[in-house]
Amino acid sequence: MLQNEKTFSKLVTSATILSSALLISVAPASATTAFITGDSSAVSANDNLKSIGITPHAIGNTLTWDLKGNVVDPVNSFNVKSGYGNVKLYAKNTGTASFRVEVKYNGTSNKVIFNQTVENGKPAVEVINNNNNPSVPAGDYTVTIYGGSGLPKGEVVLKSSDTPW
Repeated sequence: MLQNEKTFSKLVTSATILSSALLISVAPASATTAFITGDSSAVSANDNLKSIGITPHAIGNTLTWDLKGNVVDPVNSFNVKSGYGNVKLYAKNTGTASFRVEVKYNGTSNKVIFNQTVENGKPAVEVINNNNNPSVPAGDYTVTIYGGSGLPKGEVVLKSSDTPW
C-alpha cells in the first residue's frame, strides 16, 4: 500500500469514528438505556473521541451572569471543584463604559486568577487559565465587576473543566 493510501485510510477510519461519536451524542436515550441496563458493550461518545486523540471537556461549574447596568461594582461567586482547575472566562460589554472582571480565590492566598478589562465597543473577551500562571486552587471564588459609575452592562461567563481548554 502506498503512503498516500495509508494516510487516506487513516482519515477515513477517523471520520467514521467521529461520525459514530456524533450519532451517539444525538441519541442520548439509547446511551442512557445502555447505562441503566448495564450494557457494557455500548461505547460512549467520549470513548470514540478519545480513540482518535480528541479529549472532551467535562464541565465542572458554570457561572452565567447577565449584567443589567444597574449596579455599581456587582459581586457574584464561583466555585472550582477539585480536578476542574481549567477555567475559561468570557466577557462581553454592551454598556457605554469599560469594566474590569476580577476573579479572586477566597482561600488564604487570595490569589487572583483573572483580572481582565472589557472595553465597550470592542469584541468580547475570552481568556483561559489552564491551572497555571497562576495556578487555580479548588474552592470558592469572588467575582467582582469593577465599573464604578459606568454601571457595568453585558455578560460574564465562567466555566471550569477537567481538561485544558
